[in-house]
Amino acid sequence: MNVRSFRICFGLLGITLLAACADPNFGQSPGAMVSQQEKLAQLQSSIKDQPNNVAALKEFGALQAEMGEWSRAMGAYREALLIAPNDREARIGFGEAQLGLGDFQGALDTGTSLGGTTLQVQQLRAGALAGLSRFDEARAILDVLHRSHPRNLDVRSNLALVTGLQRDPTAYGIARAAAFAPDAEFTHVRNMVLIGGMIQNEAGARNDAEQLGLAADEIGEILAIGRRARTQGMSAFGIVS
Repeated sequence: MNVRSFRICFGLLGITLLAACADPNFGQSPGAMVSQQEKLAQLQSSIKDQPNNVAALKEFGALQAEMGEWSRAMGAYREALLIAPNDREARIGFGEAQLGLGDFQGALDTGTSLGGTTLQVQQLRAGALAGLSRFDEARAILDVLHRSHPRNLDVRSNLALVTGLQRDPTAYGIARAAAFAPDAEFTHVRNMVLIGGMIQNEAGARNDAEQLGLAADEIGEILAIGRRARTQGMSAFGIVS
């Protein structure tokens, strides 16, 4: 694995904002990836036949986002907005793509223009604020979301990451609880490891991540990014479009 392959990785709909993610398809079976590609091909064909099919454009964007293909996702949502400029789902998807590509001010502007206090919009705003290193504001939003959605693992993992960027030692416990939940995904495990590097709990993070199925080389690389984040903040993560 190459460190340069890491990217900020966002979970579609939940938006796990800051996870160091080597491969957006990690943990997926080959059959699932083939199915995704087949679905994308079907949607492309449908869009060619019906270029104003907003639902198909949004679905195409959602699938690309799920795969970490943020530029392609943004393109699909942009096309949907040409037809339906007030479509809220398309606007949220576009904002998530901005976040995924590191356009944090753009994502914040999108989230602010959407308005409202829904989970998706508030997660979008929190992610953008974190990207702009406005950690206190991001944490305030995530604290509110955590109280209203106590079982949402993305919210908890994001809260832990922002807390870790503030060098708060309570961050690891929050991240660990999310990573060991029965419905946790590899993104949550990677976030836990990242935080272990941030707050100098590398031995604990390594042990926990090995129990949860991450390979030793991946753990080492994520810990190294967490170490850099202690001094470099958000710039330690980098963006790979």
